Amino acid sequence: MRLTPGLCPALTEEVMAKLKSAGIKTIIDFMLKDSETLARETSVSYKDLQSIRRIIHAHHAAFAVSGTDLLDEAVRSSVVISTGNSSLNSLLGGGLMTGEVVELCGGWGEGKTSLCVQLALHAALKLGLHTLFVDPSASVTPSRLAPFIEASSEEEQVVEKALSRIKITSPSDIWSMFRALEKAYHPCITLDDSAGSSSNSQSAGKLKLVVVDSLPTLVMPVLEGSRKEGLGILNQLAMTLKALASEQQIAVVVVNNVVQMNNGSFVHKSDNHPKWKPALGRYWEHVPHTRLFVERIELPEHSKILKSSASEPRENQDSSRLSLYLKVSVWKSTRLKMDSSRISLFT
Repeated sequence: MRLTPGLCPALTEEVMAKLKSAGIKTIIDFMLKDSETLARETSVSYKDLQSIRRIIHAHHAAFAVSGTDLLDEAVRSSVVISTGNSSLNSLLGGGLMTGEVVELCGGWGEGKTSLCVQLALHAALKLGLHTLFVDPSASVTPSRLAPFIEASSEEEQVVEKALSRIKITSPSDIWSMFRALEKAYHPCITLDDSAGSSSNSQSAGKLKLVVVDSLPTLVMPVLEGSRKEGLGILNQLAMTLKALASEQQIAVVVVNNVVQMNNGSFVHKSDNHPKWKPALGRYWEHVPHTRLFVERIELPEHSKILKSSASEPRENQDSSRLSLYLKVSVWKSTRLKMDSSRISLFT
C-alpha cells in the first residue's frame, strides 16, 4: 500500500516528496526503515516520523494476541477424524487430529498401505470428508479397494459418491509430489479422476485428510545425489507438510519404511529384530507430531480359519477369514502416551 499525503497531519506533500527522494514510496518501505536514519536522510523531523509511524500502526497493525488465546483457537478449530477402528481411535486419543502430521513406520508388506486405504475410505464413505491420496508406487488399484468396498455393505450409489471424494495421484518424482500437495491449499478442490469414479463424476469440497504413501520412494533418489541439495529438498518437504497441516487444518498421514543397523550399514527390516529406525533418518526425526510403528501379526485362531477355508470358494468366505491383523505402537508423540494396540483390517 502506497504512502499518500493526508494519512496524518504530519504527512504533508512536502514530507512525502522528501520520503520519495529517499526511496520511501510504500507503507512497508517506511516501516522497515529506522526513524533516526530516515530523519538524517530526508531532513524530516524525528517527531513527525514517529507521528506517522503511530498512525500507520493504528490503521494497519494486527492486534496483539496472547499465546493462550492462540492455543485456545487452535484447539477450537481442530477436528478429530475417526479412523474407523475403535482400538486405533483409542490409541490416537480419538482419531487423527487435524493440524498434525502422523507417520506410519514399518517394514515391507506389514500393512501400512492397507491401513492408509482404510483411513481414506472411512473418511470418504462414513464421514463424507475429502481426501488426497498420494500414491507414488501406484499400488492403490481397484482390486485393492474392492474388498474394503464390499465390506462396507453400502449401496453402489453411496459408494460411488464416496469414492469421488478421494483424489488418487501417482507422482513420478519429488517435484510432482510438491505440485500435488499444492492442490490442498485451494479453498475448494475439485476431485475428479478419483478411484472407482466415472469420468463424468466430480465432487468439490475442502480437503481434510492427506495421505502420502511410500514416501521414501520419492525422497531416497534426491538424497543419493548431492547431500546438501538432497537435505535441502527434504527440509522443504518437511516444512510443506507441517505448514499444510497447521495452516489448512488438515490431518496429514505419511508412510515411512524402517531399517536396521547391520555392521554399520542399513538394511531393510527383517523378522524378529528388536530395534528399527525410520528410513529417512535423523534429519526427518522432528517432522511428525506422532510416529506409529505398524507390524503384521498372525493370531492362532486366524491361522486355523485360513487353513479351514483354503478349499472354499471366495464367495463363501466371510470377512473374518480375510482380515489383516496389525499391531500399532506409538513410537513418538507430542500428546499421546507410549502404548500399543491390536487392530484388524479387512483386506
